[in-house]
Amino acid sequence: MSPLVLALAIALLSPSSGAVPLSPPSGVAPLSPPLGGVSLSPLAGVVSLSPPAEVPEENLRAAVLDLTLTVQPLRTETAEGLGRRITISSDVLFGFDRATLTPLAVRHLAAVATRLRTATGTVRVDGYTDALGTTAYNVGLSRRRAESVKRELDRVLAGRPRVVAAGHGEADPVAPNTEGGADNPAGRAENRRVVIHFTG
Repeated sequence: MSPLVLALAIALLSPSSGAVPLSPPSGVAPLSPPLGGVSLSPLAGVVSLSPPAEVPEENLRAAVLDLTLTVQPLRTETAEGLGRRITISSDVLFGFDRATLTPLAVRHLAAVATRLRTATGTVRVDGYTDALGTTAYNVGLSRRRAESVKRELDRVLAGRPRVVAAGHGEADPVAPNTEGGADNPAGRAENRRVVIHFTG
């Protein structure tokens, strides 16, 4: 085993998070300059790791969303009479209080578009919010979000089939926004959604 590999192995196996002091053999000088924030000396010296660089909040959010989607599907599809309904969480599609699709949302809407290629008739996109905020504001936000989804589907599907969009604000909740007079964050999260109706 090379001295460099041995030094790294000792550093990784050490329970401490700081430096690992070792007694250098005589006549062995530490490696200089340090590489990548790691100070090494062959077989000895001190192996120290610099603190990890700060990760941008947006990167962390995307990573958490990706991890969440490995446990909970991005969308649910259910039968609706003769048609189908795809429900997508707005928390996956948009940032807080925003109507611009995230890069993650664009990627997953491409998969939804594949499902819609065989749809017959008009595809309808309905946006919904939770009960926080005024009715007028929520209707406007849900409409802008539904229109964002429509534009992305139109782009991917090249206008076929026809897609229409509407916003309904806090109407038609699928879960209680409050329970016993107290806020119900889990219920509100379920109500923030975009629903795509289609036949085929």
